[in-house]
Amino acid sequence: MKVFSKLIMAGCLVCAAPLVQACDMGQPGGAEGMFFKEIDKNGDGVISKQEFDAFHNAHFKEMDTNKDGKITREEMDAMHKKMADKCDVSYETRFNEVDINHDGGLSKDETEIGMPMLFKHFDEIDTNKDEKISKDEISANMKKVHHRMDKINENSGDAMKKGEKQ
Repeated sequence: MKVFSKLIMAGCLVCAAPLVQACDMGQPGGAEGMFFKEIDKNGDGVISKQEFDAFHNAHFKEMDTNKDGKITREEMDAMHKKMADKCDVSYETRFNEVDINHDGGLSKDETEIGMPMLFKHFDEIDTNKDEKISKDEISANMKKVHHRMDKINENSGDAMKKGEKQ
């Protein structure tokens, strides 16, 4: 019976995989990914330093809304919001689509197919070790990641200030 249940679950996951592409961002790291194609202006399948620099310079200018040559936290947040607004489907909808058995948690199988970035960090996110990740665990993990990033930013800012004083 267990084998049969696993086969049904696997079949459901395979059928649902196309549905979980709620926010069609492509695979950023792959050659077919949205970002790769956007940067590779001449379409030769590789990104030259010139293409890389041009892409990032354009995005810097777009993010620097007051044109002072610096990007503030507020300008960065505004860009992230703008990018998030382009998503067709909310996180809640995507989570529910990936949660094939509708138990309120995502199993390793569900995340592997539906949310591969969560799958890569499954054991870290599953803090109560129940073999499922809940929305609360994902939120807690995101807060932890943001806190770590804030600390890194603070430390790099302190290091830059120390360098300026010398």
